[in-house]
Order: sequence, then structure tokens, then C-alpha cells
Amino acid sequence: MKAPSKYQQKAIMHLSGPAEVIAGPGSGKTTTIIQRILYLVYQCGISPRKILVITYTKAAAAEMKSRYLKAAAEFVRLDKASLESTKAYEDVNFGTFHSICFHILRQSIPKQISLIGEREKRELVLSLLRNIGIDGNHLYDTVSAVLNEISRGKNLPGDGQAGDNSFGVEIAGEVTYEKYLKVKTGYEQYLKEQEMVDFDDMITDCLKLFISHPEVLRRYQQQFEYILADEFQDINFPQYRILKLLAAPKNNLFVVGDDDQAIYGFRGATPGIMKQFLEDYPLGERIMLTENYRSGEKIVSLAGRVIRRNKERFEKEFLPIKKGGRVVLTCFEGRKQEEEALVENLRKLSRQELEKTAVILRTNLAAVQYAELLAMSGIVVKGKQKRGEDIFHSFIMEDIMAFLSFIYMGNKRRDFIAFMNKPNRFLLREALSEERVTLVQLQRYYEKNVELKRKTEGFWRQLMLAGSLQTSLAISLFRNTLGYNDYLAEKAVDVRQESMYLKQADQIQECLKDYIPGTDPRHFAARKEKCMGERSTPIISGEGVSVLTMHGAKGLEFDRVWLPDVNEGIMPAKKCVTEVSLEEERRLLYVAITRARSDLNIYYTKERGRKLSPYLEGLIPHQ
Repeated sequence: MKAPSKYQQKAIMHLSGPAEVIAGPGSGKTTTIIQRILYLVYQCGISPRKILVITYTKAAAAEMKSRYLKAAAEFVRLDKASLESTKAYEDVNFGTFHSICFHILRQSIPKQISLIGEREKRELVLSLLRNIGIDGNHLYDTVSAVLNEISRGKNLPGDGQAGDNSFGVEIAGEVTYEKYLKVKTGYEQYLKEQEMVDFDDMITDCLKLFISHPEVLRRYQQQFEYILADEFQDINFPQYRILKLLAAPKNNLFVVGDDDQAIYGFRGATPGIMKQFLEDYPLGERIMLTENYRSGEKIVSLAGRVIRRNKERFEKEFLPIKKGGRVVLTCFEGRKQEEEALVENLRKLSRQELEKTAVILRTNLAAVQYAELLAMSGIVVKGKQKRGEDIFHSFIMEDIMAFLSFIYMGNKRRDFIAFMNKPNRFLLREALSEERVTLVQLQRYYEKNVELKRKTEGFWRQLMLAGSLQTSLAISLFRNTLGYNDYLAEKAVDVRQESMYLKQADQIQECLKDYIPGTDPRHFAARKEKCMGERSTPIISGEGVSVLTMHGAKGLEFDRVWLPDVNEGIMPAKKCVTEVSLEEERRLLYVAITRARSDLNIYYTKERGRKLSPYLEGLIPHQ
């Protein structure tokens, strides 16, 4: 292990009181944290049981614990007199915010609480939406948006409970503020009755426990006298309040983070918390780790020039230790040429080189599309996927379920609304005056609109025909004759997405071929999903190129990195209009750039008048 730099040494040897370490990419922050734990235990005589190390993810906690135990075991091997019990070093506490808070809750309250699963959360919100009459289009997306808004509200500043004026995002046209509050109230009531918590409740309930039961807080303050918090830029205000409460009164709080890598604003995280730290602890120390041991100097230079355009950040110098580094910016006529170039370049790499290579995209959808593209081109993609894993929870499955339920289960209004305008037939909900849809009520409503009345009659004839067919043929009629495939093509943002949608529809049609008309298709799909989940084994693509989102790439590093689609409208995304969101998007690009050790390739296209991301304009020459 190389000797620590003077700045790392300063952080390692910080003993007591608050300290904030600003650790840039590749600065050796994990090594610094591990060495500091060893310093506390072996040099300062601190009991390992008194040390709490908090990380952001379970994987990060497991990795840091593993690296610490390995380093500590080596230390003991070389200096057996360091501890009376050579196994005492194993008692250091590692965990995520959520796991630690959940443990405290279960240890401190009389009732036995449990964590609600993601699927149960979705089913609960779906039921609550339908209870208030939200039974139309895009329910899958609406459920996701409602859950995100509930989570966002819990992570706002304060005691973890957002007020009624916290409704901050547009969920869906049907979900008014009042309806959202009804769903939120029903959601919280269900959790309370079932003695359950969700992911965010672990934090907010623990915070309320500390505030209302100071004796519980004192017990954990005495248990954890030295607290180290990694990825400090990712915490939100309720988490920060828990940290401050736990660390008091000694305030041996050692936080490590990088404000330039704060990319979780949707979870309530903000780089402003890092700025607030020394305001809350004016006697605290700030230590800057800005040496970059990972990337070549050209990559570090580009990253620095990109991120310096942000205003909400600490000023810092970037000090590359490695020389060289290759940065290439390439413009293509269109996405087809961009994809062909990517495939061609990856094919030149050996299996071992592919394992140290990443393709990093802005969105999860783009990552899925590129992973499929590369796999279909014969390039080994790292990761694994289960058969049937995605189709059961897609809007396409919802639409086809609604269609089958309508034609086979009594022409219900709720089902008809879900697909009647896919593609758009300009049918209005107010035309459906009864719970059971009939041609008579439709024609009565459109009596004066001769053209729409004629089209509605043709549409209805096709629906009645579908009801007399076997399931697979009925779905074919829905997709082809009734135009659902055309709707998918219109909804897709590009050819790749259209291909993915059609492939999902094919999979769903194949999955439902054994369905027997007359039974609830949703119950059949649920049984089929369970059966497929039990029978299917993971299809492991193997060790190859990593295809990741910019969020997913954080904390990782690769010899070679490709960044496709770095276009205006994608980076930053079109929906980003505020200064706060635009700066977070720039931080995302910064994270992606700094994943590369020696080779960074940035692609963009100029089809349909598209332009290079403004974040890179004027910073890098074209190839």
C-alpha cells in the first residue's frame, strides 16, 4: 500500500471533533476512511464497538467492511501485540442509513415492525387510485409518480413529515392535489394498521423516535462515540438531523463526500448540506482531497472544466497524478452510424479488455436499449437478466390486460377507458355514462357527429369480433387491426424504443396464449408471473462490457469509457429548466467523465438538427 499524501494523512489522523473531507473522484477516499478506522483502533485505543461507519448502499457497506477487515487482519498479523484480542477489530459497526435506522427502530419500540416490499407498495397505491376513480391510462406510470412524490415529501427538511403544501411535481392529469392527498393518507393508514414501514419511514420514524424519546437517543450516543459517514453529498435533511443527534454531545463526526458528485436531488439530497456543515460546526475542520490517482491528466482536465461552470460548489483545484489520458469527441450523421461505430470499436477489444470497459448512458431505458444492441451484435455484456422479469410490470401489459378484460369480462367502463384512445380515436369519457359500455350509449352521445359515429361503430364491431376469438388471435387483432402497434410506434422516442416496445408486446402475447376467456386475465397473469419466476433461471451474459446509467456508474471506474448520445435534450434532459436541475445534470456528466482511467470516448449525433450538449460546448475539439 502506497504511503498516504499529506492531505490524506491529515484526514486519517483527525481524532476528535467534527471534520468534513471533500474527496474528489479517484482521491483514495475509501482507503483514507479505512486507514482512519485503523488509526482510531490501533493508535488511539478506541474500542471498535464505539465506531459507526455509515455508507449509502448495501454494496458499498459490504465492500468497505471487507476491505477494512482485510487491512485490519494484515495489521494484526504484522503486529500481534497491537490488541489483546486480535479479533476485537471485527466489532466496528458498518451499515447504511436505512439498515442502521431500521435496527434502532426494531430494538427500541415494543411492536414488531416490518418493511413493506416494492410490489406490495405498488399494488396498494394502484388500489387506492382506483378507489378514487383513477382507472384510466398509464396507471403504471401514475403509480410510480405517486410513490416518488410520497417519498420526496418525506425527505424534505424538517422532522421528515412534509406539510400539505409539499406537492411539488406534476404526477398525472387526473391526479389532482386533493386526490393525491387521499391516496397518501390511505397509504400511510395502511402501513400504520399493518405495522409496516417503507424505505423512507426507516429514517423519519427513527428521527421522531430520537426527538420524542431522549433516553433512547442517549443510549445510542453512548454506543457510537465515533461516527464516519461516507458519500455525505448524498444525504438529505432528515438523515443529516439523525447524524447530528447521534454525534452529540461529543460531535466526533467525520463526514466524507464530494459536492460535485451530488446527483440524488430526487431523493432530497442537496450539496447545500455540505456547505452547511461548517456553519453548524464552526470549530470543525475541512480537509480537501483533490489529487486524482485514477484518471489521466487530459480526462481530469476536461472534468474540471465541465464542473467549474456550476455555481453551487466548493472551489477546488484538480491535481491529476497520472500523465496522459485520451479524450475523443466524435459527431455522427445519425444514431445508426453512432451505434455502428460503437459496435465496431468494442469488437476490437479482447475479452479481458471488455471487462474493464463501460458504456454509460443518461437513462435506464437507453442503457437497456444499448445492452440489447451490443448483445445482438455478439458483444458480451456484463450482468444478468431473468426471463419474464419486465413484461409483467409494463404499461403494455396493463393495456393488453384491460383489452382482454373488456372483451371477455363484461365490457366494463374502467377497462374501455384504458385503451380506447390508443391510438387516439378522440373518444371522451363523458360519452361513457354507465359502468357497462354499449354501442347504444356511444352512438347516442355522438349522434350529431356522423363521422365519429361511423368510426365508433366499426371499432365496436372489431371489439365484438375479438371477443369471439382465442386469446392470441384477439391480441393480434388489437395490435394490428385496431392499431395498438401504431400507438407504440407513436409513443416511442426513437427506433430502438419502438423495437423494444414491440418485442415486449410479442412476449406478452406469447405469455398469454394459454389464457382461457371467461376468467380474470389479471389473475391469470399473476399466476403466470409467479410460475415463470419459479421456473426461470438467471440468464447470465457473463463478464464483458458494462452498460450502465450515469447514476449506476457512480463509485465505479474503468480503463475505457464510451458516452453515447451526449446531445442537447438528453444531457441535460429537456425537462430540466431550473438552475438547480441544470447543475445536477452537469454533475451527472462529471460523474460519467471521471469513471474513465485512460480512454474517454464521447459521441453525439446531428440528425434532425440535434446539437452537442451545451455542457461540452467549447471545451473539447472534435475528432
